[in-house]
Amino acid sequence: MKKPWAIVSGGRFSPLADIEKCGYIIACDRGYEYLHEAGLRPDLLVGDFDSYTGPLPRDVPRLDLPVEKDDTDTMAAIRHAVTVGCGEIWLYCAMGGRLDHLLGNLQAAAFAVKHGVWVRIIDRETEIRVFTGGCITVPEREGWSLSVLALSDRCTGVSIHGTKYELENVTVENSFPIGVSNQWQGDAEISVAAGVLAVMESKM
Repeated sequence: MKKPWAIVSGGRFSPLADIEKCGYIIACDRGYEYLHEAGLRPDLLVGDFDSYTGPLPRDVPRLDLPVEKDDTDTMAAIRHAVTVGCGEIWLYCAMGGRLDHLLGNLQAAAFAVKHGVWVRIIDRETEIRVFTGGCITVPEREGWSLSVLALSDRCTGVSIHGTKYELENVTVENSFPIGVSNQWQGDAEISVAAGVLAVMESKM
């Protein structure tokens, strides 16, 4: 099985939990600063470097982007990972700060999923798994809530087991948040047949 790729974005810092399990690390703009402070070295630098102006290593490959562009730095990194055949992305430091950046990163994750790459967004108080056409197991976490939301217009064949409120082969639409704030009753198993589904674990 391929190791996931890590993309460290330039949003609010969050711990780089389990990043050592990743086989390749991309730093987006200020994400390089976070990696450097943690004593970690990226395999690729991506960005316009408008939010990080410090020195950059000369021996790390760079994908330089213009300041005025269609893709965000994180989107460009995700597009690169998808293009070269990455199997799964773990996205760090992509949640805090600005709401528009958070929503943009969720849309970028949906882009990856539509191209066959599942995404896990990791933050201090929230973790989001974005996927399609499969099943995941989410271990029970005391003091956390579990939500399931559609990122595409609709997700079909959605089933949720191992929770207080279960679903079986239903359609979930992004205009009705039926899956917010569920509770574990053991490990949860969540599946979707079609559509991009987000499974969110939130610290209460």
